[in-house]
Amino acid sequence: MPQEAGYEIKTLIKQIAEGDETAFRTIFEQYRAPFYSAAFKMTRSGNLAEEIVQEVFVKIWVKRKLIAAAKRPADYVFTILHNCIYAQFRKLARENKLKTELAQDCEESEDAIQSLLFEKENKAILENVINQMPPRQRLIYKLAKQEGWSREEIAKGLDISPNTVRNHLAAAIEFLRNYFRKNASIIIWTAIWISF
Repeated sequence: MPQEAGYEIKTLIKQIAEGDETAFRTIFEQYRAPFYSAAFKMTRSGNLAEEIVQEVFVKIWVKRKLIAAAKRPADYVFTILHNCIYAQFRKLARENKLKTELAQDCEESEDAIQSLLFEKENKAILENVINQMPPRQRLIYKLAKQEGWSREEIAKGLDISPNTVRNHLAAAIEFLRNYFRKNASIIIWTAIWISF
């Protein structure tokens, strides 16, 4: 930077430190374009460059007394510009990280919702098929598979032999297998429908 420019900014900063708004307007008019150019070169965004320039001049006004007390006020001002540009990069990096995390959270939530819907739909289909079993077979299947009773508990509770329980369970499982073999397309279409 030319020496006279350094001298000029030093004089202007002293005047600004004393609250001279005309000096502030002068420094704004002189340095707005070079600051914008530097910020634009780094960010490749007109909006971001404009935001950075505004932030720089706000900081110059707020820190005017500190800048005036510095040995080299021009260097102080350019350090403010540099820091504002890099603060913008850090802000963008945080925003991008947040967007990525939000996108992942949304994806995971969507997958969880789809899983719940699919599970709910499958339970409804299974319940419908179970209800098509003969009454005794249906009761034994529900006690064993849904209530978690052992064969012995079912036999004792229904006053039948454990072998009869075993036969009913085997018949119920075979009934389900046959139903789903014959109606596999229903399950596939349900899965496809839920995924939309």
